[in-house]
Amino acid sequence: MKAALRLLPLLIALSACTQVIEPDLPEHPPRLVVHAFFTSDGVWTAHVGSSSWILQPVPAPDRRAVADAKVELLAGDRVVGELEFNDAAQVYVFGDSTLQAGETYSLQVSAPGFETIRATDTVPAPVPTSLRPGTRGDLSIELEIQDPPGEANYYQISLYQVFTGRGATRVEGVLSTRDPSIMGDNSVDESPFEEGTFEGEAPYFRDTLFDGRTHEIELTYTGDWVERVGTIIREEEEEEWQDDLEHAGFTAYLQVLYISETYYEYLKTARLHDETRDNPFAEPLNVYGNVENGYGIFAGYSSRTFEFAIE
Repeated sequence: MKAALRLLPLLIALSACTQVIEPDLPEHPPRLVVHAFFTSDGVWTAHVGSSSWILQPVPAPDRRAVADAKVELLAGDRVVGELEFNDAAQVYVFGDSTLQAGETYSLQVSAPGFETIRATDTVPAPVPTSLRPGTRGDLSIELEIQDPPGEANYYQISLYQVFTGRGATRVEGVLSTRDPSIMGDNSVDESPFEEGTFEGEAPYFRDTLFDGRTHEIELTYTGDWVERVGTIIREEEEEEWQDDLEHAGFTAYLQVLYISETYYEYLKTARLHDETRDNPFAEPLNVYGNVENGYGIFAGYSSRTFEFAIE
């Protein structure tokens, strides 16, 4: 006890010697940031913002877009079109559907006070794909992809349902599969799902294991979509939607995206970033980008959507 009392003044003295150190961080000028996935299948958008220095306050959501930018789409050095700013959505919109699958395009963005940025990528051409009922009961479907030989191909699939009552409500569906290509690109070490099965939304994968061959993917899905859509509608409109819900139409879709390597690398690093974001022991990971003189992503895709009946 006496020893502890003798140490007390020393501890008090040390606690009073706190020194605040202001970090001397170099200030970085802001750069343009673009986030855009473009396609030959129709309208697509680009979000244009700016980077912030680490000690600057984060702008409010309605002030993050750079609204006075010039956003051009180019094929080589030829301007294909200029994207128009939509003030309500705070994005730039490309409404011209003249893009060609298999071609390469660049997005060039300039704005007062910023260095001009540019990014280039290709719209992959769709490959022969078909959908048929699966062999594992009513809640299964089978996707068949005829993968072209001698080239790297990348895919993403998503399952969703649209409630066609008053307006339209889209609900993402959870699918599961034991396909090794999907497992290899989407599995995590601490998976909550049973071993050897992927279960989740919108998996992506490459053709490393089936290059140049016809590849069949068995997919199963849950049967609780009607209940999930009803829950969403009741939360939004309470009893107003009850009659519509009882007589509603529910349409299910499977969408296949044929994505570029740039798109694939973005999805891969974005997933890893999300998994390690709150882990103080994980190595910092940058999400993949392809923008010169700035930050962000500009990646191409084409798509095909299949409609199927819900049992």
